[in-house]
Amino acid sequence: MNFYVALTVASLKMYFRNWQGVFWSLFFPGVIMVIFGFINFGGFNAPNVGVVDRSNTPVSTRLISLLESFGSNEALDITVGTEDGLATLLDDGDIDAMFLIPEGFAEGDSKSVISVTADIRKPQEKAVALAVLNASLDRLFAEIEDVPAEFVVENRFGVEESSVEVDEEDFADFLVPGIAAMAIMQGGIFGVVFSLVRFRAQGVLRRLFATPIGPRHFLVGQVITRLTISLIQAYILLITGALILGVSVGGSVAAWLSLTVLALLGGALFISMGLAISGWAKTEDTAAPLSNIIALPMMFMSGIFFPVDVLPEAMRSVVQFLPLTYLADGMREAALDGSSLLELGPELLGLGIWTAVIFAVATRVFKWE
Repeated sequence: MNFYVALTVASLKMYFRNWQGVFWSLFFPGVIMVIFGFINFGGFNAPNVGVVDRSNTPVSTRLISLLESFGSNEALDITVGTEDGLATLLDDGDIDAMFLIPEGFAEGDSKSVISVTADIRKPQEKAVALAVLNASLDRLFAEIEDVPAEFVVENRFGVEESSVEVDEEDFADFLVPGIAAMAIMQGGIFGVVFSLVRFRAQGVLRRLFATPIGPRHFLVGQVITRLTISLIQAYILLITGALILGVSVGGSVAAWLSLTVLALLGGALFISMGLAISGWAKTEDTAAPLSNIIALPMMFMSGIFFPVDVLPEAMRSVVQFLPLTYLADGMREAALDGSSLLELGPELLGLGIWTAVIFAVATRVFKWE
């Protein structure tokens, strides 16, 4: 046991004395996180509007059809559903506004008023949604038969506005846990690969066979070191995001426990991946491109900088099973939603399966010499 403690302490000293390594594993991800966090990627998008049809008449159905016709021009995205369901989506920030078509819409001589509830923090989307609604009502009014010439649309239809402040994630909320997951991946892959390939090339691992320590003790010390660094990385980046970008991170002890377990499991996964790569690669010249070929696609397709929903459907069906996707999604749920370990079953299962598979590969391909 003293061997492992001494090697772990020595490895940590070696790591923190290597300022280049500290910069690329800790400082650089933090800088990227802060820069991207201050950029307003959550700008204007075509509003996503939920429509509740209490009337269920041909006229109300025609109004929905007119609203959907604007969707074909990408001016509006329409979701038809129940009042409770759409209200929940609005509260969660999944839609920008909700139109409520009242009972008896356009029946009789009374004025029909459509209730509009919108996210108070999205005035642009609200303005576009109201413009589309008014344009649709104008077209509907023109289609109604037997309307006196002196009748105007305002006498027949009206719009009643209200606002709601929803609990929607900002881009910084989305970004910070993803950057923490990315840093864990980079530390596990690049830190392990370059260290072990260099040690093997210098004959360090071979010479350890002649010492009481042995190469396996050395390897365990390296793994413990990298797991410790993974945990430190996650904590530093999450706390930095909370202090500088105002992200609400880990609202409970259960959330921080989940983040700790995810960081350690993710660290074990990517350390195993680093061991597999270092076993396959003979030199640093081979290790660098091989590491990048594996890490870079995950970095840009695993939901670190943008949701995977923006990817083509065929690609989404693949990237949702990538190891970094499981880690980023799990850390995001734990940090922002306070999810406990029991609520992170799919993410933990995915990480566990990947860890077992990659570790099995690493044990077969890793070489001491």
